[in-house]
Amino acid sequence: MNTIKRWSCFGLLVLCLMGCKSEYQQYVDRELSSGVQHDSLIFDMRIGQTRKDFYSICWNLNKQKLITNGTGSNARFIMDQDSLGDDSEAKEMLFYGIFDDQDTMRGMRMTYSYLTWAPWNRDKYSDTLLNRLKKQYLEGYPGNDFIQLDVEVEGKSYPALVKIDGNRQILMYPKGKKDVLVRIEDLHYKLDKQ
Repeated sequence: MNTIKRWSCFGLLVLCLMGCKSEYQQYVDRELSSGVQHDSLIFDMRIGQTRKDFYSICWNLNKQKLITNGTGSNARFIMDQDSLGDDSEAKEMLFYGIFDDQDTMRGMRMTYSYLTWAPWNRDKYSDTLLNRLKKQYLEGYPGNDFIQLDVEVEGKSYPALVKIDGNRQILMYPKGKKDVLVRIEDLHYKLDKQ
C-alpha cells in the first residue's frame, strides 16, 4: 500500500509540474515535437542560407529598385505605396538577417512604421500597425494563430504577439508609438543559444 501511495504522489507531482509550464512553453514544446520544419523568411530568403546569400539577394533587389539602404546596416523596403502617390497606407520595413557564428541565417529582424506617422496621426500609431501586421503575417505564413504574451527587451516589458509553426517563430510587438518590431526565428537555434 505504501508503494501505491508513493507512485500516486509521484504521478500527481509530475502532473502539477506539467501544469506549471506557461502557455508559451507548451506552445513551443507542441510545435517543436511536431517535427515540422519551415524555412521561409522574406523575399525568398530562407533559414539556413549564408550571409553571402543574404547580401546577394539584397544586391539583386536593390538593382531592381525594390529595396534601398536603410539606417544602420538595414535594408529598406517600402510597402503598400500607391502608384498615384497616395502614401496614407505606405509602410517602411527595415530588415536584416539574424546570423550564427558560422554566418548561417537563422532568422530575420524587421522594424515597421508608417511613412505618414506623426504624433497627431493616431491611426498611424504602432498599436494600429501591429493589428494590420498580424493580419498580413497570418495570410503570408498560414498555420497557427498568434497568442498574446509579454516580452522583456532591455529591461522593459512589452505586450507581444507570437505565432509558432513547427520550428519557425514569428514574434511582434510595438516599441514606442511609432515602430513595430518583428522577428522571425528558427526556434532550434534560438533555444540552443539561450
